[in-house]
Formats: sequence, structure tokens, C-alpha cells
Amino acid sequence: MTHTDPIHGGTPIEQILAATELSIHPDRFVLVGLSPQERRRIEASLAAWADSPLQYIVEPDVLTLLLPEQTWARTATQFPDARVEGPLRLFSFSVAMEWSVVGFLAAVTGLLAANGIPLGAVCGYYRDHLFIAEEFAAGAEAILRIELARYQQ
Repeated sequence: MTHTDPIHGGTPIEQILAATELSIHPDRFVLVGLSPQERRRIEASLAAWADSPLQYIVEPDVLTLLLPEQTWARTATQFPDARVEGPLRLFSFSVAMEWSVVGFLAAVTGLLAANGIPLGAVCGYYRDHLFIAEEFAAGAEAILRIELARYQQ
């Protein structure tokens, strides 16, 4: 995905959905929870992970990583107390949006929630992404592709 002029706030959600393509990253991902005391060690590892997509969030009570399972596997033994969820699939939406856009995540996550599919959401600067447990990924993909196709006709 490359940067394009982002969609502006006030754009009807139907128009945004019509402009959206879904991609699913080929790698399996994991969500990792670590003690905040591990911050310096994790940050030292970030450069080694530069070739991998990842999300790193620092909260007062936990450090959270979302990264490819294989990337984590190279480091996991250094962090035996880590809590790990996965495997997860990373779903990405192609449309670039300004932060003033309202309702995009509500539309796609609401559709999945109505079908009993649990998920997590992460927002990049321009695009939104969902991570979905592998056991639900095929169903989520089918639902989202059908829904997006309705708007792209």
C-alpha cells in the first residue's frame, strides 16, 4: 500500500467502503504482553525487527507488541514471562483516511461483531487494520469481501 490523498471527513461511509480493498498479510501474527520493566530490552530489539510490520504500545501496566509470529519466535526465549495470544491474521484496508473520518471502523467491526467474530483494531497514520484469531479469519474474510463488494458494484 502506498500513500494517496486521504479521504476527508464528511465523506459518506458508502463511498469509503466502495473505495476500500481488503488485504490479509501472509504471515501469522501474535499479540505479546510484557512487563513495563522490559521496555529497554524490547526497544533494543526494535531495530532487529525493522523488516517486520509491527505495532508497539506502551501502557503503564503492560507493553504490547503485535508482530509476525516468526519474528517473535526469534526473541521469545529472552522473555519467558511474556503473555502471547495467537496465531492472528492481520487484515488491512487500503483506503487512506484523515482522522476526521467517522464510522469506518464502526461499519466493519460492527459487521464482524454481528457475526460473532472477535477482533482487535489498530490504526496507522492513514489506514486501519484488524487482527483476528486465525480460527475466525476465513469467516471474517468472507463477510468483509461480500460487504465491500456490495458497495463496489
